[in-house]
Amino acid sequence: MSRLTDQELIEELKSRFEMNRQALHDLQALTGQLEKMNRRLQESEAMKSHFLSNIRNEINNPLTAIMGLSRHLKGGGCDPGKVAAVGGMIFSEAFDLDFQLRNIFIAAELEAGEHSPDFSRVDIVSLMASAAEMLAHQLEIKKIRLTQRIGDGSPQLFTTDAQMLQVVLVNLLVNAIEYSAEGGEVTITADAAGGGLKIVVSDSGVGIDPADHEVIFDRFKQKESGATKSHRGHGLGLSIIKAVVDLLSGEVSLRSALGQGASFTLFIPEPVLSSPVAVTAQDGNFFLFKDEGGADEVF
Repeated sequence: MSRLTDQELIEELKSRFEMNRQALHDLQALTGQLEKMNRRLQESEAMKSHFLSNIRNEINNPLTAIMGLSRHLKGGGCDPGKVAAVGGMIFSEAFDLDFQLRNIFIAAELEAGEHSPDFSRVDIVSLMASAAEMLAHQLEIKKIRLTQRIGDGSPQLFTTDAQMLQVVLVNLLVNAIEYSAEGGEVTITADAAGGGLKIVVSDSGVGIDPADHEVIFDRFKQKESGATKSHRGHGLGLSIIKAVVDLLSGEVSLRSALGQGASFTLFIPEPVLSSPVAVTAQDGNFFLFKDEGGADEVF
């Protein structure tokens, strides 16, 4: 075995020192990643716990109200005007409960990867009108004016998933109504853009701090939480919007600042399909098929 010269020994020590330094650096980087993942897991568990507590209230509160109001009607003796008022309150609570549950089920399906786009030719005007009609009672309660605008270049029929696009629109409108003051204004605009469809939902509400623009699309994230929470919801709506838009290969962006309202912009590209779509959807629930004679059949 030959002996190393002093210079070779120094070079060998330098090499081993560098290897040890690199190994230590890699270990520190790995440790940092593990600590970051652990923090995220802890935050996720905390958010899930908060979500379960929150959703329990979101379900129990309308159920309690529905049962109480129904019991009041069951007792009889109410004049027609009071019956109509109580019926309206029951409908409002039932709608909120149905909306919350639907969002939970949709979020679960998206998380499990159980949904793929079901394309049809969608009547955009009818879809927007249907989403607005679903929320007419909320608009009336808060005396909010909803304006619907269709750009000159907007296609009357657009190929996309009608049900999923309706889910997105309803969630955006619910958010806009919830965070707008009484007597406010909400605007929904549709137009053609870059080979796709651009939809903008704007409100005159409290606005969103630019520092929160990214995190609000995370699941279970809300601007408010705990006992001081003044708005309903469970932090799934915007995450569902983001997941659905991603599923449709689109993009969603936000322009907002505190006290200046919020404006959400969706861009949905028209898909390139191997064969034409034969189904036309008036909204998220009703479909038209061409029969053999060329007439429309509604299902």
